[in-house]
Amino acid sequence: MGNLVSGISMLHLLLGFLLTLSGFCFLGEVESLGINYGQVANNLPPPDRVLDLLGSLRLTKARIYDTNPQILTAFANSNVQLIVTVENQMLPVLTDPNQALQWVHTHITPYFPATNITGIAIGNEVFTGGADTALISYLVPAMVNIHAALVRFGLDRFIHVSTPSSLAVLQESFPPSAGCFRPELNRIMPQFLRFLAATKPRFGSTRNPYFAYKRRPG
Repeated sequence: MGNLVSGISMLHLLLGFLLTLSGFCFLGEVESLGINYGQVANNLPPPDRVLDLLGSLRLTKARIYDTNPQILTAFANSNVQLIVTVENQMLPVLTDPNQALQWVHTHITPYFPATNITGIAIGNEVFTGGADTALISYLVPAMVNIHAALVRFGLDRFIHVSTPSSLAVLQESFPPSAGCFRPELNRIMPQFLRFLAATKPRFGSTRNPYFAYKRRPG
C-alpha cells in the first residue's frame, strides 16, 4: 500500500510540474491537456484510480499504447477523450482490409461511444523507431484500411486515424525555413501526408519534456 500511495503522489507531482510548465509556456494557446498513459511499470494504480487522478488534475485527454479492455471499460461514461494505439507488430496484418475491419469490430465497436475514443494511433514512432524500412512500408496501407473500416461502421466522423512521430523524423529543424524530413522517408512521407490531407487528422508529434529536463535540469 505504501508503494502505491508513494507512486500516486509522485505522479501527482510530475503531472503538476508538467501542467505548470505547459501553462507557463503556452497558456494563451493550450485548449486542453492530457497524458500518455503507459502501463510498463511496477505498482501502477488500477484504471479506475487513474481515471480519478485525471479528474482531480482536470485532464480530459489520454492516450494508451494498446487497446487494453480494462482501461477502455473503466473510462466508459467519463469526460476523458481517449486515443488508442495499434501495436507496431500488427501493422503487417492490417495491410489486409478484412483484418482491419475485424480489428475495428473487436477493439473499437464494443466500447464506443460509451468510451469516448477519439483517435487511433497506427503504430508508435514507426518513422523513427530504428528505421525499420519493412515496418515503415506497412504504415500507410494499415492507416488507409483502418480508416476504411471506420467508414464502414460509420465511425470516421468521430474517430481520427494518425501516427505519432518523434521530432527525430526531421533531418533539419532549425531554422524552421530549412526544416526537412530525413532522406530515407522521402518515398513514404508524401503518401502519409496525402492521407492526412484527405482525412483531416493532425500530425502527431511525441515530445518528452521530462527527459529533456532530466538531461539538463538547470
